[in-house]
Amino acid sequence: MTLINKVENVVMRAMLSRAPKIKKYKRKLTASVESSGVIKQGVTLLYPSYQKYFYCDKTTGEGYFFRCKPIDEKGKFPVVIYQHGNGMNRAGKNDIQMNEFSKLIKKLDAHKCHQIAIHLDVACEYNRPEYSRALDGIISYLQNTYGNVDFDRIYLAGTSHGGYGCVYECLRNPGKYAAAVISMAYTYNSEYPITMDKCDDPYVRRLTDEDYKTLSKTPFYISWAKDDCELMVVSNTLLSERIENNNGDLKVKIYEKGGHTISADFFENSDWADRMFEKSL
Repeated sequence: MTLINKVENVVMRAMLSRAPKIKKYKRKLTASVESSGVIKQGVTLLYPSYQKYFYCDKTTGEGYFFRCKPIDEKGKFPVVIYQHGNGMNRAGKNDIQMNEFSKLIKKLDAHKCHQIAIHLDVACEYNRPEYSRALDGIISYLQNTYGNVDFDRIYLAGTSHGGYGCVYECLRNPGKYAAAVISMAYTYNSEYPITMDKCDDPYVRRLTDEDYKTLSKTPFYISWAKDDCELMVVSNTLLSERIENNNGDLKVKIYEKGGHTISADFFENSDWADRMFEKSL
């Protein structure tokens, strides 16, 4: 392990130790905002080109921390929104979510785009319609601040539970996203039903035949490993088959081995970004 890696690990542990303070901080910050909006908070410690922000919806009380590297130039530029996996929960206002997002940076930097790494205290919040409104609020902030958002080229990318969130976000908002890229994601479906611990959540649902038709309207790039857990393998296989059967725009990359660890290789080494940026509404 290099000295830089050791320093990063120490910093990350220190950040996670502050997690219990997040909810109190969110309530305080939410109460201080007069209307829905975005608060800029400064630079990200390990990735100083990314600014810290907090989105606050005064009406609902929903709040989301996120990191963003905006484009401050004239023209029209796409927006890429990255959704983290379940392991990044409770990092809140800290910089830990950038650990996953860093795998995408080299590919994204090759294209001029607004880069957003959103963070949720609890990843299941991807299920909620309030989350869609938060994304709308963040995109509106970029447009109001820089006036250069290409609304025909808004993209989603996600790992594991973040990939799950991409699927359901596209389902809630068909025709909004020009493409979605998911790695190690999963869905609930007829082959792999909702587990008992999730059955009481009104925002968790099995995908139906009609849902697959809706999802087929969004171009998808899907990756997973054959030796991942059953839920990942079954749901990704079924999602890919159904999108293809509905004549959807689909690309798939399947790893023979790697289990639930292939996302770093996928985002660092595959052609997902070039293909994604080709797509437009």
